[in-house]
Amino acid sequence: MADYEFKDLKDTYDGFREPKASVIIDGKELDEESGLMVTEVEAELSSGYEASMTTVVLVGSFDPNTRSFDIKKTKQFLFMGSSIIVYLGYSGQVREIFRGFIARVHFRIPEILSSELPSIELTCMDVKGLLMANRHSKKLKSQYFSDAVKEVLEENAFIMQKDSTGQNFTELSISNTPDKPQGGGDAGGAGGGGGGGATTDRRVEMVEESDYDFIVKAAKRYNFEFFTVGNTLYFIEAKKNTTPLIELSPRMGMRDIDVGYDMTGLVKQVVVRNIDMAQGKYIGDKKQSKTKISMGNKAKSLVEKQSLVYIDPTTDSKEEAGYRAQYLMDSIDYRLGSVDAQFVGIPELIPGRFITLKEFGQPLNNDFYVTTVRHSMTRESFITRFEGVANNIGSS
Repeated sequence: MADYEFKDLKDTYDGFREPKASVIIDGKELDEESGLMVTEVEAELSSGYEASMTTVVLVGSFDPNTRSFDIKKTKQFLFMGSSIIVYLGYSGQVREIFRGFIARVHFRIPEILSSELPSIELTCMDVKGLLMANRHSKKLKSQYFSDAVKEVLEENAFIMQKDSTGQNFTELSISNTPDKPQGGGDAGGAGGGGGGGATTDRRVEMVEESDYDFIVKAAKRYNFEFFTVGNTLYFIEAKKNTTPLIELSPRMGMRDIDVGYDMTGLVKQVVVRNIDMAQGKYIGDKKQSKTKISMGNKAKSLVEKQSLVYIDPTTDSKEEAGYRAQYLMDSIDYRLGSVDAQFVGIPELIPGRFITLKEFGQPLNNDFYVTTVRHSMTRESFITRFEGVANNIGSS
């Protein structure tokens, strides 16, 4: 059963009439007293490794006589680096769809005879955008990658700040990586081992990389995902939650839809290998595709003998090779199916979850993993566009 029912959302949002946006900057809501009004919101949210972004267009505080902005009145909302939370919905209800920081501010004054209003455009990024600038070469306190990711994130002042209610501005949802023993293990410190009093420093190390690069490397190492949704930053196993977020049919506010299947680049197996030069030992593992690649049998025979061999010099065990092979196999399998669709604006649609298409007929009916969601709102309309991928052919 899906988390949301379309008919319930339609009731909640009063038939999806009268789009509404609400914006809070550094704990202060933009209202009539601020002199600024939200006219457009374009939010692009991703379950990929890139940062999600949102653009907010504001009008107000412009004097047509002097052709200038009254910045004194509105400057408290326009500081780069300020935290921002964006809510979208309809007149009766709004829902948080983005939080992050203001990265850019643009002021635009159109031609005098233009019908456009002078506007202020805020370009905002989620917290991942703050992890890209720095660069480190250091040993962390943690012995395991999931603990190391948490350690890196908790050192970021913006992520750890409190909101206006005293709650954490960003919540962390971090799953244990496979290198961490079940039951938890020691979260940090140097590990002991070896005879004769010898010790081995097992702490995770960063080598000439940003916090962002380090976390993405860890995610790819263990087939994890690293993305934000609302106030939560996720570092979790890829596609583990298979419960559909929502079921959508042609009768549920659909504007347009494009579903396709493509066998280009598909392989039957992925092999990851390396050679331990010190011991002259082969290291490697392989993963098989379980994808149903066709409604017939022609495509299957073409892909059956195809394989990808990947040489990974960082792999030092069969287990590590298996994790890498699974990540590559998963990435290839999910090239098979794709969807690009527009529906009425639904704030509940987020990346990083599965959506079920139904009543479209075979093979459009399928479960698609949502990789990108774009919420586009103006004063007159609210549209949600999403893109997704599938690793099998849909059924009736």
